[in-house]
Amino acid sequence: MAENIAENTAESTLYEKYPVEKDLIEKYLIFTIREKQYAMPSRIISEVAALEKAFPLPLVPEYVRGIINRYSVPYALIDICYLLSKDTSSAGKLIVLKEEVDKLAFLIDDVTDIADIPPEKIMKIEQEETSSVGLISAFFEWKDYQVFCLEITEIINRIKQDFEKEA
Repeated sequence: MAENIAENTAESTLYEKYPVEKDLIEKYLIFTIREKQYAMPSRIISEVAALEKAFPLPLVPEYVRGIINRYSVPYALIDICYLLSKDTSSAGKLIVLKEEVDKLAFLIDDVTDIADIPPEKIMKIEQEETSSVGLISAFFEWKDYQVFCLEITEIINRIKQDFEKEA
């Protein structure tokens, strides 16, 4: 299974597969992880679901919590909290990416909202050298919160690199 995850990560960028017009407003799914607000484009999300059962896998990076079954299709369950802060999450919900993007699901605490965000409201950010460099690409203000945009392409690339190291 570990080989499949590494193989399934797309060589082409996510944005080539799911392009968005430069000046158009994009919908973002806003969710929480450890009381912080995060977002990802809704165009790459298949569903949000409750975590039912994860099947552990041996010899995988610590942030891979196992495999889940979504309609007879296995998805790797990724603990985004661990990727961002090296802290294990006890979240009970997940975001499942569209199968064409990658067979990944991300643990989250809860969904906050779906918001239309114009491109001029999204601020690119510079990050210090940490393990989460590149995983957060920008932020926007929403209902008095700073919402951090996860860079899904970089997350997928990081997972691929980590699996290649483990092999």
